[in-house]
Amino acid sequence: MKLVGYNIQYSRGRDGCYDLARVACAVDGADIIALQEVERFWPRTGMADQPAELAAVLPGYYWVYGPGFDMDASTVRGGVVENRRRQFGNMLLARWPIVSSRFYALPKMRTTDHFNMDMPALEGVIATESGPLRVWSIHLSSISSRERLLQIDYLRDLHARVPAGGGAWTGAPDIRGDESWSCGAPEPPMPADAIWIGDFNAQPTSAEYDAIVGRADPLYGRPVYHGDFVDAWVAAAMPRRKASPTRTTGGLATCGSITVSSARRSRNESGARGSMATPTARTTSRCGPSSNCNFSEPRCTPPVRETCSFLRE
Repeated sequence: MKLVGYNIQYSRGRDGCYDLARVACAVDGADIIALQEVERFWPRTGMADQPAELAAVLPGYYWVYGPGFDMDASTVRGGVVENRRRQFGNMLLARWPIVSSRFYALPKMRTTDHFNMDMPALEGVIATESGPLRVWSIHLSSISSRERLLQIDYLRDLHARVPAGGGAWTGAPDIRGDESWSCGAPEPPMPADAIWIGDFNAQPTSAEYDAIVGRADPLYGRPVYHGDFVDAWVAAAMPRRKASPTRTTGGLATCGSITVSSARRSRNESGARGSMATPTARTTSRCGPSSNCNFSEPRCTPPVRETCSFLRE
């Protein structure tokens, strides 16, 4: 199973182009995709509905979207309100049905000197061929470690309460004989195990990393306790990641009996920026740094795609 996480930064690459097709090319072929910074109805991206457009060019995937930042972007034409929401959030796509999903706004501290906004966490239960799988697309704050640690505590508390709370609905499939609530379906699954995929805005040497997978002991290393999260990169015995003074990282964290067979961390050569175990699309772009490319209404020459497949070993 291939799981991919990608902070697409609303499709803006290092070359200055907004190119959703390039993003879709980069992630196509994965089984489960967790995206961050997907937006709807922002002027900078030509008022595009990015979740809908990504779904249109990735028709083989089920998907859900959850906005953290949600503001009015409506217009009035001829006395008729065209209701639109300027949104910025996370997206989950899967080759199998997403049985249920939940959206959570992470804790935020009010700042007075820096721009700060609501950050999202999106949970989905996916009906994979091997059984239900609970996957999260998470984006932690970029403002401070203090705020990220609050958000991690909140997420860990949510995770711990899942077995007691169950799925979207529990118990009898009817309310006083009315089975329209369940549509005749059985109680939806809610596995205790989970995978967190996201942009955690933290280094592998940070306090945030320790808050997710536990602190390392000088003698015993980082013990793995039952019910705790582990770093998928470490579980897959991949080369040790080095901390960077200028770049934060994302990652995959798994909890429970989920086995991670492989994880690849690479960059999009086309210039799309993100932090995660991201597939690479080998593309070249003719868009200049000052170009303003748009997926719906491109204003520069589209990139030339050499291949949309994953790079192989």
